[in-house]
Parts: sequence; C-alpha cells; structure tokens
Amino acid sequence: MQYKKIMAVKPLTFLLSLCSFLLCSCYNDDTTSRPSESDTTGVVIQNADPSSTSMAQAESTDTVAKSDGVATAKPNPAKKGMKGKVTVMESPKMSGAMEADKSGTYTNVEVYPSFPGGSKGLQSYFDKNLQYPADASNDGVEGTVNILFTVDETGKLSNAHVSGNKLGYGLDEEALRVVNSMPAWNPGKLKGKNVKTKFTLPVSFQLL
Repeated sequence: MQYKKIMAVKPLTFLLSLCSFLLCSCYNDDTTSRPSESDTTGVVIQNADPSSTSMAQAESTDTVAKSDGVATAKPNPAKKGMKGKVTVMESPKMSGAMEADKSGTYTNVEVYPSFPGGSKGLQSYFDKNLQYPADASNDGVEGTVNILFTVDETGKLSNAHVSGNKLGYGLDEEALRVVNSMPAWNPGKLKGKNVKTKFTLPVSFQLL
C-alpha cells in the first residue's frame, strides 16, 4: 500500500520539475534576445557619424564669428554674391508732448533735423561713402539698420548707436561708420528755436 503511494508521488514530482525547467529556459532565451535600454542607447551613440557632428559645429562657429553672436539677419543662398545697394528711408515721426527730457533733448518737435541738401543729398552721401560689407554680400544677407543719434542746437551729431536688434555681418558697423562721418545737419526746431533732438535714421541694405 505504501509502495503504491510512493509511485504515485514520484511521477507528479517529475512533472513539476520538468515544468519549472522549461519555464526557466524560455525566460532566459527571451531576456538574452532583447537588448536593454542601455544597450540600445550605446548602439545609437556608436552609430553617430562624427564627421556630420564636426560639420555642424563648424557651421555654428562660422555663423557666430560673422555675426558676433547677436545677428538677426538670415543668409539667403539665392542672393549670394549679388551687388549691394543702400537706401536711406524716411525717419518715423514721433508723437506725444513736445517736451524735453532730463538732458534737455526732445524726441518730438515741430521741425525735424535734416541733412544739408535734404533727402536727396542724404541718399547721395550714402551712395558715395558706404561700402556693402563683403561678409553680407557673400552670404546673401540684407536688412534694415536703425541708427539713433542726437542733433544738437548747432547741428552737430552725437551719441550715434544702433537701435533695436543688430543684423550682424558688418551691416550695423558700416551704417554707423557712415553716420559718424557725416557733416553737421540742420537742427530741429520748436517754436522757431533750435533745440537738441533725437533722430532715428533707417538704413536699408539690399542685394540686387
């Protein structure tokens, strides 16, 4: 009787052991066939093309070098190498009270400062004196630079600087250079009297 019980238990134990072995074997095959997340990441890094990374870094460095890190102008491949032209645009008219600030300077006056010879004389001066920057021409860069300066009671210009975002590629510096080289202007007037006035001059660079 006891012998029969022992014989009945042994096959059952054997079956349980066999099932456990098969389950462990399947689990091991599954885990070894699938790479872990760290393995996958390693493959991506190893397959990265070092030459393309170097090229991207070089292009980025070149852009910063030409723009001094502050450029807002975007190169236009279709205009690379074209001849440059500059157009002096009309200054925006100011509004509000005609009152001087703490430094005695006006932003809104009855008669605005003007270049000797008027708008035609101003355009002619820029045509003769401005050189379109080579970096901008070679890369097809154009845009408008706003130069803000003060014209005092005698017509002398001072404190000229770029107003707003800079274009880069030498455009801002060239517009500023020409403004700083200009002769005295006709001063602004308020109630028939010469007054110190702030003036904004938009200088448009174009490639044709």
